[in-house]
Amino acid sequence: MNNNCTNNCFGYELIGLSSSLSITISKEFNSEDLGILGAFFTTLGDNLALLSVTKAINESNKNDNCNSNGENN
Repeated sequence: MNNNCTNNCFGYELIGLSSSLSITISKEFNSEDLGILGAFFTTLGDNLALLSVTKAINESNKNDNCNSNGENN
């Protein structure tokens, strides 16, 4: 099986899961609460994305520093 297909299929499954959960949650809360939950999860996602990017940059900088130090020795 093609590795790209496996990764894409998993992505599609996450989209399906997200949609199903959204529908299920929407049946349990009123519109005001849904708005608050939506804003909360949006903020949570944005913060996770920011932390992921800054962590990747920091790790990349550490690797660059290690490579530079290794070349000087």
